Amino acid sequence: MPTLGTFDDHPLTDEDTDLFELLCQRRGWSDQYLKEIESTEHEELLDLAEMVEALHDARTTGKKIAIAPDFDMDGISSGVLGYAGLSELGFDVELHLPNYRRGHELAPEDIAEIHAKWPDTRVLLTCDGGVNSHRGIAAARALGWTTLVTDHHEELAPGSTADITVDPCRINETYTHTGICGAHVLYQVIQAYTRVHRPEKLWEIHLLRLFAGLGTVSDVMPVLYENRQLVRDAISIARLLRVAAPKTIPNPRGGFDADPDAIDVEQSILMQLLRTEPHHSVFLSAFEGFAIILKAFAQVGKIRNVDDLDEGFFGFYLAPAMNSPRRTGASLEPCFAVFTAGGADVKLKAAHQVIEINELRKQLVIEYMGELTARDQPLAPWVYFSDAYPGMYGLLANRMMEINCHPVVVVNRPAGPDDFVSGSGRAPGWFDIITSLEPHDGLNAIGHQQACGVRVAKAEKLGDLVTVLQETTKVALLGVSTGGPNGDLVLGPDADCDAGLEDLQPLFELVRRTEGLKPFGHGFTAPVVEIAIEPLGLRVDRIGSESQHLRLVTRSGLSCLWWNVAEEKFDVIQSFVQRASRTELGTLRFTATLQMNTFRGDTRVQAVINEQITTAA
Repeated sequence: MPTLGTFDDHPLTDEDTDLFELLCQRRGWSDQYLKEIESTEHEELLDLAEMVEALHDARTTGKKIAIAPDFDMDGISSGVLGYAGLSELGFDVELHLPNYRRGHELAPEDIAEIHAKWPDTRVLLTCDGGVNSHRGIAAARALGWTTLVTDHHEELAPGSTADITVDPCRINETYTHTGICGAHVLYQVIQAYTRVHRPEKLWEIHLLRLFAGLGTVSDVMPVLYENRQLVRDAISIARLLRVAAPKTIPNPRGGFDADPDAIDVEQSILMQLLRTEPHHSVFLSAFEGFAIILKAFAQVGKIRNVDDLDEGFFGFYLAPAMNSPRRTGASLEPCFAVFTAGGADVKLKAAHQVIEINELRKQLVIEYMGELTARDQPLAPWVYFSDAYPGMYGLLANRMMEINCHPVVVVNRPAGPDDFVSGSGRAPGWFDIITSLEPHDGLNAIGHQQACGVRVAKAEKLGDLVTVLQETTKVALLGVSTGGPNGDLVLGPDADCDAGLEDLQPLFELVRRTEGLKPFGHGFTAPVVEIAIEPLGLRVDRIGSESQHLRLVTRSGLSCLWWNVAEEKFDVIQSFVQRASRTELGTLRFTATLQMNTFRGDTRVQAVINEQITTAA
């Protein structure tokens, strides 16, 4: 009897393969590892206690605090969290609307705007930025303001010039799990303040984990250790703000269909709880705004049931939508208005503005990707030139990274060799862009190691950038395991498959146990399977409002969904299936994720195809 592998010293055989245990073995997910990553224990951030006391001085002496956030989803989450939390705790606090055209660093122009709008400001509190904003901090200190920085980006020499800085990535910080987002850093500050000075408000402040968890997912922080429970809490709180669409629309079958327009967010469990006691209007507005966002996404068909509201919704729907204005050059105001504007109607309008801008962003990505690949690219496949709006560079770099499977930088096209060049870099998890560029004059990057802004002092140094990326990649790849199957498990009738597809019960058990390990994300990714499908007897359907998707149904009843490929793939797959009835052909292979699908009370396993890895010839 051939042995397939071992897990916890128990042999796995052809006859009794436990797919979940085999998955854990291949991932290195021992019982001990899975227990360790669930630990929520962590050290106290350096200078957190000092910042707590500085905030207490501001509250007790009535000093106005101006919050200056970054402009991405983590920045928006941080800003709303700080504005709502400090307001609820009794601070005199205002929220500054950032200008993404100035870049991520806090600028003197931001300080001038804050001073003009709120001239009695005495304390500046940054979130998701500021650790390297020397010019902006200097401008604030010149006005006599106390400068408090909360950030999570890498501190660069000579270090922060603020009065107090709390950042897990400070030069002298010893915080173990540095991969926490900006919103989580500020949450830890406000939570610590509450424990010391306003313990009666701990429940209210705990609810702000909604925004800290959202920032964690949106900024692609590793879903490990303290981040895991944070994301779970955020999802749970979000679900307390969701209201199911009432069924009020008559349908031809004699029943009623759901009407998202009729959703009343005040009927959500959390809003009803919050309305039972007095709370600051800013605090209430933040949660009302989140409930209204969920209504807006329900209205456009992205949330149909409570199971749709998970880390995937945060990462693939909400965050991209909130990041879309800076990608397209649109106003950032609706992203903040959703949480801060007066009146539910105004918030709902802002939410739909954000969704509409996101649809434009999707179209622009398609257009600019076409231009990127069609135009002359002398530095490809490492550096690409683009005429897109600068906010699009990161998205384009990410797409090219996925195609090339190595780090990629997208920059503006310079006019001459002395021109300053800037853009965005994206890299796989095994490559650190910032560290790679740091030793080289004229090349630098700011942000996160795998997602950052890249600056080149002169265009003539772009060749140096290519050389650094190329040579460093060669070294980094030496430590990366390559080869083997495209998925964690291989399912189907072929000789190399771990299990067949005729009996779907083992897959049901696999998915049930795997979903118990959620949340998945960066650092703890969802399992991917490789599926081998026999074309004989395969049913191929076009589905969707515009017949844009494919559904492949195997003879055993496994439904495989393939989004947005019907135009390109339907005829090809259908032809392959028809030929299979006349001659013996090999299997079709795909990578996919497995999930549960419940329809009319019947729960089944289905696969969502990621990509095809064999050609239907």
